[in-house]
Amino acid sequence: MMLEVRSLTKRFGGVVAVDSVNFSVDSGEIMGLIGPNGAGKTTLFNVVAGALAPDSGEVLFEGNSIAGMSSAAICRRGLARTFQIPQVFTSMTVLETIATGSLALTRAVADALHSAVAIAQRVGLAGRESVLASSLTTAEKKRLELARALATHPRMILLDEVLAGLNASEIADMLDLIRSLRDEGITVLFVEHNMEAVTGVCDRILVLDSGRRIALGRADEVMANPDVIRAYLGDVMVEAPDA
Repeated sequence: MMLEVRSLTKRFGGVVAVDSVNFSVDSGEIMGLIGPNGAGKTTLFNVVAGALAPDSGEVLFEGNSIAGMSSAAICRRGLARTFQIPQVFTSMTVLETIATGSLALTRAVADALHSAVAIAQRVGLAGRESVLASSLTTAEKKRLELARALATHPRMILLDEVLAGLNASEIADMLDLIRSLRDEGITVLFVEHNMEAVTGVCDRILVLDSGRRIALGRADEVMANPDVIRAYLGDVMVEAPDA
């Protein structure tokens, strides 16, 4: 088991954003994390990644507790993340930006830059290494964000809406890249609003609503779950008789 979350709870004042959530992610799995707006997806994601400390519960990565650790410390253990809005350093090139990921693990700048060349090629940015990161297209910035995370040599990666803002062709290419990560042994937790993409690429799907887990299973099981249908479409759609 790569990741295990036990009774995880996060509050903001009187609001319970994540309410005693339990789930696990197996090694080599792509798991989707979905739910309607305000379901608690981002908060759960940020607690697992170390951006927020939980109020209670446990997060285990490869059997070791990481709950409350800093993002940097979690990254050094092999769990990396991307951001929904790419974190672009406007004065840096693509190669330099990728290398910053490696510098989380080493201070050898030459080695980091050398490694960045291979990673740029791996994510489809070959030939763009000397371009300023700020001049990239949206799709290229998404790939750059992923490349920087890969530069930390993760065993698991948390993807935060990497398909947002992409067209159909770009989405297909990104999904192929995500599948290739799994084929290379990287476990993926995938937060995304594009339901077609999630059901097409994920081995299992975790669904949150109002901070609680309401479903976990294969895509076909989850999409047929009345609680999931109700969370997205309301009671009318669940209770409507067949035509």
